[in-house]
Amino acid sequence: MKCKLKKLSHLSGNKASIYSVIMEKESETLFEKFLKENFISHKSEIIDIAQRLKTIGAKTGAREIFFKSGEGKLGDGVCALYDCPNHRLRLYCIRYGTQIIVLGGGGQKNVRTLQEDPKLKKENYFLRELSKQITEKIKNAEIKYSKNGLDFEEDFEIDLNIE
Repeated sequence: MKCKLKKLSHLSGNKASIYSVIMEKESETLFEKFLKENFISHKSEIIDIAQRLKTIGAKTGAREIFFKSGEGKLGDGVCALYDCPNHRLRLYCIRYGTQIIVLGGGGQKNVRTLQEDPKLKKENYFLRELSKQITEKIKNAEIKYSKNGLDFEEDFEIDLNIE
């Protein structure tokens, strides 16, 4: 399965760039699907998450306090973004320092661990694999950061080994 990253210009700014994943043969990013899936049942949380992303892009950068880290394997950058710690809607993403975020999907967490919910597990494990592939490409100099560190230099495609 192949995918690309798409920069979300309406959320990105001079402090951080925000990307989302678009799957091969799809027209919507995973973030756009997340918004559609959750807007009716979690409207205020979706609005808050969108506002937080705009603030991250334009004013603050991707500060660690906005994310629940440790949602993936050690060092892979997979984390969850949410509007308030006591709310249950989770948006999984990958942080690359304070300047780049890759948004995936997510959903409502009604279980103790994400592994207990098939949808959350699928969304999270997808980003774990994506992070692994991107990290490998960065190590091999197939992906480079822009001089200011706010972007990946060029478009690239990732071939994932998951369904």
